[in-house]
Amino acid sequence: MKFPINVNAVTVWEKTVVNRAPAYVRHELGACYWQEISGQTDAREPESRLFLAIPKNSVTYLPKEEDRLVSGSVPDESPPNSAMTVMQVKDFRYLLPEMMHVEVTAK
Repeated sequence: MKFPINVNAVTVWEKTVVNRAPAYVRHELGACYWQEISGQTDAREPESRLFLAIPKNSVTYLPKEEDRLVSGSVPDESPPNSAMTVMQVKDFRYLLPEMMHVEVTAK
C-alpha cells in the first residue's frame, strides 16, 4: 500500500510540560500523504479531521497523542493556532516492506 506523496514536509510539535505549563519541542517529518476531511458533528457543527500517512523513510519522530502538526516546514518554536491536534497514532512499520508506514488521525 503506497500512498501518493502530496506534501514535502510536516512539522510536529511534541507536547511536553515544563513547570506545569505546556511546552513544545519542534520536529520535522519528510514527505507524507496529508488529507483533510471536513464533516459535521452530531450537533451539526462543522469539524475538520486529518488523515496523515507517513512512509517509513519519513519517520524521523513518531508523533503521539496531543502533539500538534501542520503541513509544510514551519520554523516557529510553538505551534500556530491552525495546527491540528493528534488524536490517534497507528504504527504499521512491522508489515511487509512495501506497506510500512505510520497513520495519524488528528482534529
